[in-house]
Amino acid sequence: MRIVQILPALNDGGVERGVVDANKRYVLAGHESWVISAGGYHVPSILRDGGCHVELSVKSKNPLTAPFRMWLLRRTLCQIRPDVIHFRSRVPGWLTLWANNSRGLHFPMVSTLHGLNHPGLYSSVMVRADRVICVSTAGRMFVHKHYSWVPEDRLVTIPRGVDTECFDPDKLDGDWIQEFRKAWRLEGKFIAAAVGRVSALKGIDVLIRAVAELKDEWPELTALVVGGSQKGQEHVFSELQILAKALGVDARVRFVGSQRKIPEIYALADVVCSCNVKKPESFGRTIAEALAMETPVIASAHGGVLDIIRDGQDGFLIPPGNVHALATALKNTRTATFQDLRKSIIRRFSVDKMVETTLKVYGELLASHRR
Repeated sequence: MRIVQILPALNDGGVERGVVDANKRYVLAGHESWVISAGGYHVPSILRDGGCHVELSVKSKNPLTAPFRMWLLRRTLCQIRPDVIHFRSRVPGWLTLWANNSRGLHFPMVSTLHGLNHPGLYSSVMVRADRVICVSTAGRMFVHKHYSWVPEDRLVTIPRGVDTECFDPDKLDGDWIQEFRKAWRLEGKFIAAAVGRVSALKGIDVLIRAVAELKDEWPELTALVVGGSQKGQEHVFSELQILAKALGVDARVRFVGSQRKIPEIYALADVVCSCNVKKPESFGRTIAEALAMETPVIASAHGGVLDIIRDGQDGFLIPPGNVHALATALKNTRTATFQDLRKSIIRRFSVDKMVETTLKVYGELLASHRR
């Protein structure tokens, strides 16, 4: 098959890493893999793994340039002649829908509902493909609730996969971990890490407040905030720094920005915290990655997280936004025993299983279009 994946850009994020993982395995399985995006630092990985990349402006939300960008995308699709188009975000979704439905192209389309975005016309593009992949039980329930007009046979649930070759405790850069600990003064600390782009939705303030609640009885507790600011929410970063200082824990919260050695980050952490409050994770890729590195997780008990975390076995589930519950869970993590975290992820959420199931969806869709 000739497969085209379309997403806004190839920089930070679980969607982006998922595209890189899928591209590699599509090529290994003997398929022709194309990725269309506005570029980013993952482009060399796409090319190195045997895929092709086309740089197009499929990220901008400017409606004035949309017709021209749609025309460019249509021209590109005409040149590639894909068997399947797989779009993974709303702006690329609308551009693909318009381009593919113009002048009789009608290539088979698949979408993945990576986020539980505010329902409405703009977001509805994610359920307008020929097949809609939901990454969790919560995602499928979200579609049933907000887009009840979508036929059930259009939906398929495929959890996100973790590249357990990359996220492998036996392949760590020990020197880097040692240097990182020293650079950020983490020796002798109990590290609670929050990993992902910094935004108002991530609930990092909840983690900071929990550290403040425990500051007198547990001076070793340190929050490690790993990730750059999400575009348009740069103010959140400074607000979190102000909050930490106001609560008297600015020396116990480390803002380390974006990091490339994410497996090492998970490994040096004693626990990973996912504290989304208002908007739940549609799946929770960082949670599954941390577990693959044998690091327990404390997570808000909503959304796709409920498919991953078994309370008391993989970590702890807490009510969203509950600072005291997070503080209690952090203390419990010190004495709890967690076993076979990695084995569970390999069994339930391997990237190979995700790709195998996705390719099956592509094949069935392509066969139905040929009839």
